[in-house]
Amino acid sequence: MKAAAVLILFLAMPALAVAASGSEFFARLWGTEGKKNVEAHTEEVRDEENGRTYTVTFPRRNYTDDNLDRAEELIGGAVSYEPAVKEIGDAKLTVLAAVCDGDAAVVEFTLEQEGGIDCFQYSQLTNESKGAWFSEDSPFYFQIAEGSESIFVDLDKSTEEKLYCYDYIVTDFTDEEIKGLTFEIYRFSDKGTDSEAEETDTLFIPIRKKTERREYVNQAGGVVSLSPIAMKIDMNAVTGIAEDEAGDPWHVYYVAVKYRDGTEYIVHEHAIEGVHQCDADIDNTSYACAHTGGEFVLVFNRLTDIAKVESVVVNETVYVPK
Repeated sequence: MKAAAVLILFLAMPALAVAASGSEFFARLWGTEGKKNVEAHTEEVRDEENGRTYTVTFPRRNYTDDNLDRAEELIGGAVSYEPAVKEIGDAKLTVLAAVCDGDAAVVEFTLEQEGGIDCFQYSQLTNESKGAWFSEDSPFYFQIAEGSESIFVDLDKSTEEKLYCYDYIVTDFTDEEIKGLTFEIYRFSDKGTDSEAEETDTLFIPIRKKTERREYVNQAGGVVSLSPIAMKIDMNAVTGIAEDEAGDPWHVYYVAVKYRDGTEYIVHEHAIEGVHQCDADIDNTSYACAHTGGEFVLVFNRLTDIAKVESVVVNETVYVPK
């Protein structure tokens, strides 16, 4: 079953060689290459479907190069650089690399189209919010089969005819053994009518192995699972969250990773009137999504060295190594 997405407010040999070298791959997906820090700001956003304009506040987001020097050690053995290519009409989808921890995954891919990419809606603001999406006029679309996702388009590296994209995914696996991910490809028989899209093809994305994960527990028996790329929170045992609120990630207003050297990584923070106040909302994730069973997964926007983590804080609840 698909997880419900919640907004908290890869064949050419040269490309393969770049990814296999590690440095640019890690720096662009978890570092500052192609990304810029943004302060909290308010924008007028037009919804063309219903003709309305909304005022949207975007949270503060910071990128760092933390732990990039140890990226090979932290996740290098789990990254698959096995390329996969699929032609979709006059467009070409190429998966360059992928990594997964069992709860989350990150996939690097390119999308090419001679004459210019006209199927994708993307901008700096989509990178700051729900990610890129397929335009209404696109004759096709593809999506990850095993979960939900947010696609970041590297505006610095991309061209009009070739987009470099980083897909941050919350997975929905039921089996412990993970062999890979799948892009489901859908096409419209006649885009000018009300015809429904039909699945016409798939693209398999191999996974070498899962990254390391460690568990942290609180006094109530609640568990947080932590990997270098993501965190999964059991909201059913977070102090201050009622049973009927456990399925709503809005009630998770503060998440931080505390390191033994005294530094911290504030993953997410937002104000709730009468409950929690902060100077500005912060979202240092690449994507976040809640499962219906009360599990909340946050995909990091930087690499985390889990061997150096002293504790994890969710709201007022402290989690320590199991």
